[in-house]
Formats: sequence, C-alpha cells, structure tokens
Amino acid sequence: MGLLDFLLSKKMKKRKIATEIGLESGLFIMCPVCHDITEAADPSSLRPATESLVQELIQQGDPRLNLFGRDATDIIETVAQVGRELPYRCNCHQI
Repeated sequence: MGLLDFLLSKKMKKRKIATEIGLESGLFIMCPVCHDITEAADPSSLRPATESLVQELIQQGDPRLNLFGRDATDIIETVAQVGRELPYRCNCHQI
C-alpha cells in the first residue's frame, strides 16, 4: 500500500490489491506507453493462473490479503469484477 492509501475506502483498497494480483498473474496488462491497465487478450486461459496465485499468496501469508479476510473466493471475485470494468484495450499502439 502507498503513503496516501489511508484516504481510500475499503472497497477502493480491495480493488487496488485485486489489480496488483491481476498484473502479477498476467491476467491484466499494463501499457508501456500510457500505463493504462487492460485485460489480457485471452483472459479465460489466465484465470487458473490467477486462482493459483491467490492460493499461493494465502499460503505465504501475504499481508495484502488481510483486507479480504484471507478469503480466496472474495479475492477472485474482486479480481473478476475489476477485469470486467477495465477498458477493452489500450489505443496507444494506434498512435
């Protein structure tokens, strides 16, 4: 978490952590130009990797997951919700 994260609501913090997990698992991609985050081209093939990463983070005792009560289902659902709200794709490659 960052320095000013105390200003964020619990829901906003959960979404931020879910985005980090999506990026770590490869489910989300960050544009190298604008740093906008979009979902991977074939997200269905990366969902098992995301679920596996969540289980691994829970086993390692990652402190970011305390906000979710270490509930894998809640984490995975939040990652999926963030993915549904991301833009379809970044337009920087068309510039």
